[in-house]
Amino acid sequence: MNNQDIDVSGVKILSQNVKIGAHLPMSGGLEQMVNLANALRLEAVQFFSRSPRGGRVRQFGRAEAQQFQQAVQASSLQTLVVHIPYIVNPASPSEQLYHLAEDLVLEDLNRADQLGAHFLVLHPGAYTTSTREEGQQRLIKLINTVLTRFAGETQLLLENISGKGTEIGGSLEELQVIMEHVPASVGLCLDTCHAFAFGYDLSSPEGFDEFSAQLEQTVGWSRVRLVHANDSQGQLGSRVDRHAHIGEGMIGAEGFTRLLHHPLLRKLPFILETPFEGVPADIQRLRELSEG
Repeated sequence: MNNQDIDVSGVKILSQNVKIGAHLPMSGGLEQMVNLANALRLEAVQFFSRSPRGGRVRQFGRAEAQQFQQAVQASSLQTLVVHIPYIVNPASPSEQLYHLAEDLVLEDLNRADQLGAHFLVLHPGAYTTSTREEGQQRLIKLINTVLTRFAGETQLLLENISGKGTEIGGSLEELQVIMEHVPASVGLCLDTCHAFAFGYDLSSPEGFDEFSAQLEQTVGWSRVRLVHANDSQGQLGSRVDRHAHIGEGMIGAEGFTRLLHHPLLRKLPFILETPFEGVPADIQRLRELSEG
């Protein structure tokens, strides 16, 4: 995908108080991704450093990584985020899948660090045929094992999920249990669609206030490092993970206005994971709501 595939003419630069970003394709290479981020006037970008479907991974050369970092420094980008492929299950009861996840998380941490990424985002996984408690312990063990073998600066972030089936990490209380047993460097990536789908009402003032208070009492605001800004196609508590364009889903424009004006969230990067053809309009919408 290249810059000509989307119309960025309507994206305006308003206030830079809120850092706006998006998940961008890397199919054209690192340099083209930075060019696209510049065309969209982004302050943050998220990408997969490998195919999200798995398979063999291409290693980055030293010169390639250095050129990428130089391009980033010359751009508007302030925050770089790498997302681990969804196929990774760090809570799996299968020894083979668990050790595969362990190796891949460590490898992606090193790859992200090589590129100068600030964060690596990981889904907590699913316990499948075991129990929720066993899944939590597997995830905790994996994180601690990996971090003892990682000497870089990239921070690992756990993303809250919608809670479908045997997924772990949907509730703030469960995330608190996990966070209490891993290093303080491990943070939370708050996905708005996932939170709403799990049952946290981000669409109403009362619901948002309750969510904010619960977050402070459980995970703690100091652990929140990044926001995935996605509206929700699914109803509140539906456990359906379907992203909608900003203001077109069940959270709505008013819900995102509250999120963007929260004094602590406002300091964090807001990264869109909405359908790509509508990303320029979503960028504009977030900027307008952040100013409203």
